[in-house]
Amino acid sequence: MQQKQQPALQQGDTLHGFTVTRVRHSDELDGNLIEMVYDKTGTELVWMENQIENKLFSIAFKTLPEDSTGVFHILEHSVLCGSAKYPVREPFVELLKSSMNTFLNAMTFPDKTMYPVSSRNTRDFLNLTEVYLDAVFAPAILKNPNIFYQEGWHIEEAEDGTLSYKGVVFNEMKGALGSADELAEYKLLEMLYRDTAYGFNSGGDPAVIPSLRYEKFCETYHRFYHPSNARIYLDGSIPLDDTLRLIDEYLCRYERSEALPVLQMQKPVSDTQTQYYELAKDESAENKGILTVGKIIGTWKDRTKLLAVRVLNDAVAGSNEAPLKRAILSAGLAQEMSISADDSVAQPYLMLHFRNVADGKADEILPLIRKAASEMLEKGVDKEALRASANILEFRLLEPEEPQGLERCINCMNSWLHGGDPMLYLEYLEAFAEIRRMIEDGAFDALLRELYLDETGLAVLHTLPSYTRGEELRQEEADRLAAIKASWTEADLAANRTLNEKLLNWQQTPDTQEQLATLPTLPLSAVNEVPAWTETVEKEICGIPVLYHPAACSGIVHFTLNFALTDFTLEELPQLMHAATLMGQLSTANYSALELQQKLKNTVGRMNFSIEALSKKDQNETCTPVFSVRCSVLREKLSEAFDLVTEVLRTTDLTQKEKIREFMQQADERARQLGVMAGHSLGLSCVMAGYSAQNAVRSALNGFPAIRQIHALMKDYDGQFAAFSGLLQKMQKDSFCISRMVYASVTAAEDADLAPLIERFPQGTAVPKAAAYKTDLPFRTGYPIPAQIGYAVQGCRLGSLGLSYHAGLRAAAKIISLSYLWNTVRVQGGAYGTGLSVQWDGSVFTYSYRDPSPAHSLEVNRGISAFIRSFCESGEPLDKFIISTLSDGDPLRSPREEGMAADCYWTIGRTKEDLIADRRQILALTREDLLSFGTIWDTFAAQGAVCICASENLLADCPDLTDPGASA
Repeated sequence: MQQKQQPALQQGDTLHGFTVTRVRHSDELDGNLIEMVYDKTGTELVWMENQIENKLFSIAFKTLPEDSTGVFHILEHSVLCGSAKYPVREPFVELLKSSMNTFLNAMTFPDKTMYPVSSRNTRDFLNLTEVYLDAVFAPAILKNPNIFYQEGWHIEEAEDGTLSYKGVVFNEMKGALGSADELAEYKLLEMLYRDTAYGFNSGGDPAVIPSLRYEKFCETYHRFYHPSNARIYLDGSIPLDDTLRLIDEYLCRYERSEALPVLQMQKPVSDTQTQYYELAKDESAENKGILTVGKIIGTWKDRTKLLAVRVLNDAVAGSNEAPLKRAILSAGLAQEMSISADDSVAQPYLMLHFRNVADGKADEILPLIRKAASEMLEKGVDKEALRASANILEFRLLEPEEPQGLERCINCMNSWLHGGDPMLYLEYLEAFAEIRRMIEDGAFDALLRELYLDETGLAVLHTLPSYTRGEELRQEEADRLAAIKASWTEADLAANRTLNEKLLNWQQTPDTQEQLATLPTLPLSAVNEVPAWTETVEKEICGIPVLYHPAACSGIVHFTLNFALTDFTLEELPQLMHAATLMGQLSTANYSALELQQKLKNTVGRMNFSIEALSKKDQNETCTPVFSVRCSVLREKLSEAFDLVTEVLRTTDLTQKEKIREFMQQADERARQLGVMAGHSLGLSCVMAGYSAQNAVRSALNGFPAIRQIHALMKDYDGQFAAFSGLLQKMQKDSFCISRMVYASVTAAEDADLAPLIERFPQGTAVPKAAAYKTDLPFRTGYPIPAQIGYAVQGCRLGSLGLSYHAGLRAAAKIISLSYLWNTVRVQGGAYGTGLSVQWDGSVFTYSYRDPSPAHSLEVNRGISAFIRSFCESGEPLDKFIISTLSDGDPLRSPREEGMAADCYWTIGRTKEDLIADRRQILALTREDLLSFGTIWDTFAAQGAVCICASENLLADCPDLTDPGASA
């Protein structure tokens, strides 16, 4: 820990209209928490003063929904679409093009809207801060309704006269509510908080969003976006004087307002309801019900209790062997169960979620939970289990992930938003000390009784499968639109056409050079041609390459082992992937499953297992699949961690048919949900699979082949288990040995000797260093999903098409993503997300996300080269794109992530000099270079592989696509 930092300000100090009200040092946070109030408006500001290079600014407003129109969500999108000082169409996008940000976004919560930005560069930080201040306090939305129509909703008329809704938030929420789990949680909140703001969907319900009118939208902005209703958070080594001066320039325009939103607290109410979710037509409806149960468990003031709830939930339901979950699984009442507690709202709630409930058995679940909880109370909650859960939670909370300033910002709002101490949710050590006292005092028995035996205010929700629900939703929307059209006069129709013409004209009118010149920019000298680089020191142990990456890890050691799997086929690898799920979850030679999980939680902070595909640069026909172990542990527990790694890898009992069945049922369900929630990821693995052995393996592990494999296994689990288990045991017996260890690595402040770990493994027999793999996936793929939206992906590998990689293509991809695809696919097409990416290995792909017209999005790719020609003629500066591209290549990373990146560079064979050469090529990019890439974009659009994941009616627009055969 650094020497105690003296605060920059003292209580009573004044600066740019702010008065310091409190200053506290935190040893745990290694900094000073400085609180201020802007005297004129009462705006509260908190600065976490520390020595961290990354600087964060955030302004948040308490936004309490009064309906489910999603008005605050639409406002969050809309205020970033132009402002008084920056009269461009989308300053947010312009910042994405030109800044060195480490975070740039906005977020709508159930009770607040937050606008955070961060950067390591001081000038960039101030630029981002000023643009965001102007966005929230002087947005263009009040004079330009096109922004509301674009981001919220409007009605389009097709050539045949059919009406349809369009809008970015409208389609985003259609996608969000396509998940049965999301649907259940939104409905549960409506039941729990029926009389308060939390009972409304702050993101917006697609059935309700079109009831929001522009006038109400503007009125809502005026009511809630006032400095007196704002909270400003700063973090890092910020330039305080310059930052407060900027804020003062905006706040000084306002007078204090007393008309502030007040959150009403909900009195507990009991309720039982039923709703339906869309099920794919080819999927069995048997045992596909969902039961969700919730209750309010306190207020934001109960900080230690809420941490204790998380500890208790993990101890009683955090794994298949935890007592409450074991009771449900053993009784066959549901295939999956999770318990969570949300402490980000004023009245936190507990949620029990049961998936794939046995038909006719839903009413037996809560009685069994109560019975199991009562049996636990007879002996008292297992203290060793509680200690283990407290240890692992504390490790995770105290190990910072980036951007850590943003995490602190969000956490402090849990209390600060409601008038509490902003420090309350920032420090953990004292709370965990109290939790450990609670464990020893038996206080968790009372907590268990309160959570699981007291039924006061219990909400019970049944979410049931329906083959017709999707069509019903589409018909309900069509009927609403038909009623609207029937009510319209010819003048109304003409007015709507005019609205759309004005909207399209505004969307297609480029910003002028004068408008763009209003935005603050950085000089090219702000970026360094030398990127951040984590050194790798290589040595050998037992003939194995062992890498050491020095990094400031606060006493934590991160280490990895990687074992070659080149003796397994492409069809076998997705089966082996399940071993990564089972390791650490099943019994071993010396531990039962429950004992093992407690031992792991008491010893290590992380122990993750996976199968990955390694490949050197320019290695296309072959690759090296490896079984990878990643572990994070305090240095003093390193030897114990070594014991556990070898215990788990070498002695996990992979013959436990019924226990493994439970995990495979859960994996099968996750596979069913993948297309709805992450269709773009599925599509990407599919389109790239045919271009290299490494991509073929990645697709087999995480894409359609993996989905096919788990579905096939669960259709005949009893018949296939012996072969499946035998394959896993073969890997365990043959692969975890010194001869097949590809490499090991350590990331820590000081090197750690892995010899005692490596030497615990047998010598074994070697396998080839690499193997050839080839996919059988179709080149043009269409995957039906039960959803109202879709995802479109197209991709290729330049070398496979006879084309060459140039690092400048990455800057071109930035230009195309933000100046072309954003406008055509997102703004005009209504998709929630879109982009183009070029990787150093020549991989090129475009994607759309939550897209109402994925077929159209693919057609847009054919216009890329024409757009680039137009862009080059426009004279728009390249420097800003070069700056942001180089910034993207030098991301903010935690020490653990630094080590993972260094591992990746070593396995690929990429050196620091390679990265510098790429950055120099980007820095030297010219318009002539951009024009020379034209052939690449034309070839990509014409010959790239395609995958669309979408509803059947959207897939009908692309009749030449082939189903990958991954349906249930």
